Amino acid sequence: MSMESFEQSDNELTSTLPVQIRKVPKSLEEIVRITKFNKSEIRLLYKGFKQECPSGAVTEREFQAIYSHFFPHGNCQYYTTYLFRVLDRRKRMYFTFEDYIQTLSILVRGSIKEKLQWIFRFYDISDAGKLTKQTIETILHSIYNLLGPNNCLHQPLTDATIEKHSALIFEKLDFHHVGSINFDDFENYCLHDEQLLNTIKLLSTTTI
Repeated sequence: MSMESFEQSDNELTSTLPVQIRKVPKSLEEIVRITKFNKSEIRLLYKGFKQECPSGAVTEREFQAIYSHFFPHGNCQYYTTYLFRVLDRRKRMYFTFEDYIQTLSILVRGSIKEKLQWIFRFYDISDAGKLTKQTIETILHSIYNLLGPNNCLHQPLTDATIEKHSALIFEKLDFHHVGSINFDDFENYCLHDEQLLNTIKLLSTTTI
């Protein structure tokens, strides 16, 4: 598939965004070069992306609407805001197929270090280069809100429960007791947690 093929596909669909941010991805060969997917996988991923995002560019509001279909009983507003921040790598208020597939390439085919860097960046909602108990608690709140009331937890979910869970996680990570965690500390902890590593490695077996 060449760039021309992508453009023809775009022209067949009605865009919901202004012309200036309708986005056509790079050539198939270029996407193969910058990701760890082959041509067949990229074609399949692009087809799915275009079905959900005909314009080729996804705004935060559209991203939230997509997630709401998958989590109808939860509140996805906060989670999608934090995830969108990572996908919108160039801070343009939208992300493209190229942004999406590069992120997916890291999560599915990336090295352990690349995956840990992505996870750390997702939790680092202030772009401060460090994690605090508050940032971890904020992300956990967003995840539980996303899952909604039918999340099969064995105990009632309260703010106090989330705060306690966050404190336990942070205590394990903050082994220098300085009140914040940089990436080196985060990586060092994760690399010595076999159960956590196995969970991260499972991403590599995800079916596309």
